[in-house]
Amino acid sequence: MSAVSGKKILNKLQMFASFKLGSTELAISVVSLQEVVNVPEAISPVPLAPSYLKGIFNLRGTVIPVVDMGILLDLSHSEGAAGKIAVVVADGVKIGLYFDSTSEILNVPADSVCHFNDNPEGVRSVVKSVLKLNNGERLVEVIDPASLLKIENIASLVTASRGNGDEAKKKKFTRRQCITFKSGSRDFGLNLSAIREIIRVPEIKRSSMQVKYSLGVVSLRGVVIPVLDFKKFLQVDELGTGEDAEAQRIIILKIQEFFIGFLVDSVDSIKTYFEEDLLPIPMFKQEKVNMMRGMLAVSETCNVLLLAEDQLFTDGEIHEFTRGHSALYSKENSKALEKETAGERHPYISFKLEYMLSTRLSSVDEIANLTEDMVKPPGYPDYVVGVQHMRGEVVTLVDLRMYYGMKFTGDYSNSRILIVRGAQGKIGLLVDSVESIDTVDEAKKIKIPSLFAKDAITALRGDIQEVIEMPDQSGKKKIFMVLDMPEVLNKLLNPNGSAA
Repeated sequence: MSAVSGKKILNKLQMFASFKLGSTELAISVVSLQEVVNVPEAISPVPLAPSYLKGIFNLRGTVIPVVDMGILLDLSHSEGAAGKIAVVVADGVKIGLYFDSTSEILNVPADSVCHFNDNPEGVRSVVKSVLKLNNGERLVEVIDPASLLKIENIASLVTASRGNGDEAKKKKFTRRQCITFKSGSRDFGLNLSAIREIIRVPEIKRSSMQVKYSLGVVSLRGVVIPVLDFKKFLQVDELGTGEDAEAQRIIILKIQEFFIGFLVDSVDSIKTYFEEDLLPIPMFKQEKVNMMRGMLAVSETCNVLLLAEDQLFTDGEIHEFTRGHSALYSKENSKALEKETAGERHPYISFKLEYMLSTRLSSVDEIANLTEDMVKPPGYPDYVVGVQHMRGEVVTLVDLRMYYGMKFTGDYSNSRILIVRGAQGKIGLLVDSVESIDTVDEAKKIKIPSLFAKDAITALRGDIQEVIEMPDQSGKKKIFMVLDMPEVLNKLLNPNGSAA
């Protein structure tokens, strides 16, 4: 064979990558295939998504939706298969296709690629051709990524990826905080600015509201607030979660003119992020497509889906939700909490040591858990229990019990870390537990008389000057001592001063 004729034959070859799905073999043109990766540890399911959407994961700063090809094409998976994800590019958006395993690379003559003349509808439309191999004894269906799925927000993703440098700089310095919480096996987040309060679960009284995800109502300082089951509202699976009533919380939002509570399994932390940290999520044609602000990659095994509070309900849902319940939303009731917010109000986070303490939420960068990689450097004071690496920064961890000379438990299994920022970097303050987040009227804080709570003032080295008194869900008064966080940081960062 001459070199010229060999070149002609080579030019007629087309290259495909083949994959296994049970006993079925499928192929993808390498023109559309970017790479093949192992199944990551953290694939985050997406609420209200089609059944074939396995979830999303973070691939080097890009959110990849993963389509289970077995569910999409109604084909069985091989039992115990480790799985592979083929990342393809369709209309400029990357999509992961989940198969059981890889098979081989195929170099196929053009005349062995048989294209269908008809245009089938539904899921079968993703197969546009077949590879006829071994004289027709081996047939391999070819998946066409361009017709695989209809991505809902391609235009916005393309626009976002073309953002100019000035806009990127602006976003870099837009610092926000969000509350992260768990529902079922999934992690969600809401911007802190959207949340009115987070409370422990009181008695939820039955209601006649005709929505399937309503649990009833609670009374918060005389105001009736409907409570929705977050799991049912977003059709979140409950896999892997044994409900812990003690950990459950109600997150109270204001949506339009209504106060609404969501029951969640736990409130985990406060995270500080910049807008540039928020990864856009390619959304399939599904309900509430604008509900997701984006994804925050908190760690290699945890991705948080940040929700847009103003997109949780449609106008029709709010009408259905409130229809026939005008008494719950009377002008007197709807204005009651607004009246409380007439003065200067700020959110406070309450936590436990031997006493119930509180501090301005704005002084806390985030709430975190203790990790196994904590290291105790030599020569540090006893109350410094170690340092921990957190997203590129080394955080010094201070046990507040030891710092204030309280009884040392030595058990940090349930402890939380309040991350605060000082002039010399971040410091983590270990507390027994985080109890709630409440909005407080600054005018109602009380200065502590010198003889009031003398033991507590002495124990806390004069770091409290005020108390907050407010009713709980049942109307009983609860008292928090306000920890002066700037003063605490000043003493910790200046050990030659008044701190031990």
